[in-house]
Amino acid sequence: MSLATLPNRWSLAAACAALALAAPVEAQEGAAPPEPETPAAYVEHALDLLQRFHMNREQVDWDAMRKAVMVLSAHAQTPRDTHSALRAAVVAMGDNHGYLYVPQPRLQSNGRSGKDAGAPPMPEGEALDGDIGYLMLPRLTTVGGNEDVGAQYRDVLVETVQRLDPSARCGWVIDLARNSGGNMWPMLNGLDPLLGEGPFGYFVGIEGRAAWVRGEEAISSQSGAEVDTGEPKYAIANSDTPIAVIFGPRTASTGEMVAVALAGRTDSRSFGARSANYTTAVRPFELSDGAVLGVTSSKVAYRDGTVIEGPLIPDEEVEGDALEPALEWLRGQCAISGASEK
Repeated sequence: MSLATLPNRWSLAAACAALALAAPVEAQEGAAPPEPETPAAYVEHALDLLQRFHMNREQVDWDAMRKAVMVLSAHAQTPRDTHSALRAAVVAMGDNHGYLYVPQPRLQSNGRSGKDAGAPPMPEGEALDGDIGYLMLPRLTTVGGNEDVGAQYRDVLVETVQRLDPSARCGWVIDLARNSGGNMWPMLNGLDPLLGEGPFGYFVGIEGRAAWVRGEEAISSQSGAEVDTGEPKYAIANSDTPIAVIFGPRTASTGEMVAVALAGRTDSRSFGARSANYTTAVRPFELSDGAVLGVTSSKVAYRDGTVIEGPLIPDEEVEGDALEPALEWLRGQCAISGASEK
């Protein structure tokens, strides 16, 4: 970030751009202040979170940042009135992944607000060619009152994997082409027996790196951990068969994290197009008015420790639908191993 041009970056265009980036969310939750705040205190708290946790925090002139945000929010009467200024601050941090998300009430068919209106998308699956299991993983949002959805998503994915396991003698297709983000942990825990040995990837920040590993209870990120301390939480017969991963320009954030976790797995190959380039980790913090500030806290690394800079690039770039090339590769692997005859 060029500190000399910092005030110029907080233009109307920058604020509008920030509005469009309020999408992908990662796994950790921050506590909101216990008491209602004045607009000035609300802004200070949000900036404190950015200064403490953002991966680019050492590149920012924080005196200039705070002065500029205070100018933009000088006439705020409520915390909500400061949201545009805070979105501009998120843009000024120099990454494309942070956000300020303001939950909106959902409308039921009768026009009333409620959490049950519009069921969130869940994993889907089917058997293809009689010996390949196909899994489609959509995005998963667990903030803004949707915390229970994560457990439902994991359970649906586990059930789908178990149901398709007898039909996956020649391998699996894991389709992330429409996975635009959310919470990665229900996805990885649902895919647990297909991931192989951990660690499956890393978050890499200013304070070090945290490995994605199996603990006694679940897969999570753990600082200082380099090996799994647990076994897959459920077993399937075809856990070691090849996996074809599909991703593309709509695969963002958590979708990219799942692709990273599968990239170093034995007998895994990816197909499609370059991903959306949200290959960083966002830590969400709930603010006192219910808004969620997403702070980009770290970069991401593959299993071998290579830090990712930019979008994911598939092993085989494909124009259009990548399913057929993925299936063709799996059929070839199956013919080599003779698994289809078992």
